[in-house]
Amino acid sequence: MKSRLKCFQLFIFFLFDYVAKGHDYVLNITKTGTEDIEGKIVGGEPVSLESFPFQVQIFNYGSMCSGSIINSWTVLTAAHCFDVNKNIHEMRVQAGSRYVYDFNAKIYDVKTFVVHRKYNNTAQFANDIALLFVDGPIQLGNLAKKAILVNNDAWMSPKEKNFKVTGWGWTQYGGPISDLGLMMTHLKFVPSKECSRLHNLKIGKDMFCLYGDGKRDTCKGDSGGGVLWKGLIVGITSHGDGCAKKHKPSVYANVWYFRKWIEHNLYRFFDIMCRRQRLKLGD
Repeated sequence: MKSRLKCFQLFIFFLFDYVAKGHDYVLNITKTGTEDIEGKIVGGEPVSLESFPFQVQIFNYGSMCSGSIINSWTVLTAAHCFDVNKNIHEMRVQAGSRYVYDFNAKIYDVKTFVVHRKYNNTAQFANDIALLFVDGPIQLGNLAKKAILVNNDAWMSPKEKNFKVTGWGWTQYGGPISDLGLMMTHLKFVPSKECSRLHNLKIGKDMFCLYGDGKRDTCKGDSGGGVLWKGLIVGITSHGDGCAKKHKPSVYANVWYFRKWIEHNLYRFFDIMCRRQRLKLGD
């Protein structure tokens, strides 16, 4: 009976945490090699982590991604960040990192992760979304705060020209990762029909495109990071044709499209945790 009460209390806390304050979403990074780093910020400027405290690093068996904290247990990231490895014991999440391999960052082991079951199903990088759950709650503070996910599709308009993307990745295609710490740049919305024509491929409802006039872009090392519009997470850095190529917008996963998937898997994680606690206590 006590375990059930505790589960109920945890459920109420989790519900409040999710609805009132946003969700915890993070990306993975591991080991040392930089040749496998996914994602990038080109044509950007250094920014303080305090301005984007939801951003985390994910190390996964030598590869680096980014992610967004959505609650104390959860990080939102890209499914392709798990292509290189699926062994959770070779994954780490770093929160509060000003630089890559910041020794002052908080490091968290990974409890489990969920990749969309239709990832790469209809097209390469289709449904490029994942949730990563840490083994212990993320310590929130000035350098680690929860992101708030968008609750409408008003941002999906060619009139919108101020999307913010951040990351620690390459500052030019094939070049070094940022030695200035976290970088940020601004991009503009590109309609799916135009983006499809420029890339000669279908852009599904699960995707959207942003462009920086061939001067600004995300690049290797930035994959999985959140895309901001008016302070809300609307997308996840997914893929593109190189970095900052002329007439080649980059493609991002659409968080609004995946809102029910996110909610379902958050509650599923809680439910599993609660059942395991009951079995442990023999209730």
